Amino acid sequence: MAEDKKKDLITKYLADMIGVEGHIYQAIDKQVKETKDEQDINPKLVEISATLEQHVNSLRARLQALGGKESGPVKELGASVLGVAAGLIDKVRSEEVSKDLRDDYTALGLSNISYVMMMTTALACNDNETAQLCSRNLKDNARFTREIGGLIPYAVVRDLSDLTDLNPQAVEQARQMSGDSWKP
Repeated sequence: MAEDKKKDLITKYLADMIGVEGHIYQAIDKQVKETKDEQDINPKLVEISATLEQHVNSLRARLQALGGKESGPVKELGASVLGVAAGLIDKVRSEEVSKDLRDDYTALGLSNISYVMMMTTALACNDNETAQLCSRNLKDNARFTREIGGLIPYAVVRDLSDLTDLNPQAVEQARQMSGDSWKP
């Protein structure tokens, strides 16, 4: 009986993560199409989109291996993350790429902590295979979060390009200051 409860819990988390990663993927995939002319940003979005699609597929495969169903309702944390991600999809702000990147950073941050929770649950339930899957996906998303953080200063200054007398050192100064804030 306890093993069935553990399996049900893990399959619920997997179904939630499929929804979370799927919605973030959809939003970023839309941005890929909208930023085709942005050679400093588009390649990173293409990479993130492709990786998130792989995440969704690997989560689905694990869910199926455990006999779970994807169609279950997404609850609590999953629903709140989906709400943020759905907001990404509904907004078209191609003239303000920096705000899209901010939203991507936020959605990935929620995905990151969701993976930590799911990984911990899987480990507590002795499901090392699911925990390892979470760890791999978390590593990708944490890297993407850092990389988007590095792109944001450039995107903000580019979005402000219609203004005059901008500090030409702003991008590098902002990257340095932001990087320093993460150091102990």
